[in-house]
Amino acid sequence: MTRFALTLALLALLALPALPVALAQTAPASSPAPAATPAPQRVIEAITVTSNQGYSIKVPGGWTPLKNVPNVDVAFVNKTVGQLRPTVTVVVQDIPADLKATLADVRDLNASKMPSVVPNLKMLGEKTIRVSGQNAILWSYTGDGDGGKVRWTQVLTLKNNRLYTVTLVTPTGTPEALLDSGRAIVDSFALTAK
Repeated sequence: MTRFALTLALLALLALPALPVALAQTAPASSPAPAATPAPQRVIEAITVTSNQGYSIKVPGGWTPLKNVPNVDVAFVNKTVGQLRPTVTVVVQDIPADLKATLADVRDLNASKMPSVVPNLKMLGEKTIRVSGQNAILWSYTGDGDGGKVRWTQVLTLKNNRLYTVTLVTPTGTPEALLDSGRAIVDSFALTAK
């Protein structure tokens, strides 16, 4: 689903609460008028974003999409914790085929740059996982972010010379339910036929 189609779908969902009110106004005159109560607000439980970049990701309610984030395919934020907002991003980068880069190459390059990019980096764990049948690297690490100490959970996978990086950033003190929600987004990441 393109961003335009996603926006249209969201607008259609937001328009649904007005439907019962409109139907109540067309009731026959002989029936008693309904009490003036506000229409129930519809809560969006989850949205699945399918990108033309070759992936999908499921985002639960409470996460707000950010638009026009440089070098990011999609980004979502949640309510502020301390001075920071938990964030999930997906970055897609095409790698020239003539480089013949492997996931191990990408891992090693990123690992060598991390100490200069993340102040007070502390690696918590790394393991190889599978994403839609492809090998992927799962990293967990902490460090200083803009505005405080944060934890990163990051998945890197490579398919058809395209690198996908899914990153969850959570400030220290993020409630467990919000951490679980963010992790569920990362876990929902799937590669589509591309």
